Amino acid sequence: MRQFKGYIQVYTGEGKGKTTAAIGLTIRALGANLKVAFFQFFKPGTSSEVKILKKFSPQLYYKNFGKRGFVENKVDLKTQKLTLKGWKETKELVKSKSYNILILDEISYALNWEIIDLKEFLEFLKNKPKNLEIVITGRNVPEEILEIADLVTEMKKIKHYYDKGVKSRKGIEK
Repeated sequence: MRQFKGYIQVYTGEGKGKTTAAIGLTIRALGANLKVAFFQFFKPGTSSEVKILKKFSPQLYYKNFGKRGFVENKVDLKTQKLTLKGWKETKELVKSKSYNILILDEISYALNWEIIDLKEFLEFLKNKPKNLEIVITGRNVPEEILEIADLVTEMKKIKHYYDKGVKSRKGIEK
């Protein structure tokens, strides 16, 4: 595995583009022959980008820990179990030291809904391998994570056609 200093990046905010930014970084890293693990939480794994990401295996390891349907503030037992399974696999993967970049897409919800313990997650970040870049996406990333992150980008919604009733479109939002 190529040696470099790994940082903690956060893409948060109410605006569109958090996952898209993580995917862009993933594509750039793959082009540089880095190995990426891309874990998506709370999403069903059916978005168009997943088809492309899976084609980069084994240089990219993609795993989904979500199910169909929109999750909003009320998390059922199945979703909690999937999330905890993903968190367990995340910690095991990091121990393997096989990847340069770890994307934790939408993990902020697991922290905000207390499925994953924030103190444990902070320790995980503080003790990460020095050469592992970690990318965290999602709305309302806890302030404690923003404080220790090396890069924080907030996606701010100015205007969105969703507010006019436009549904998610294949190839654009899904």
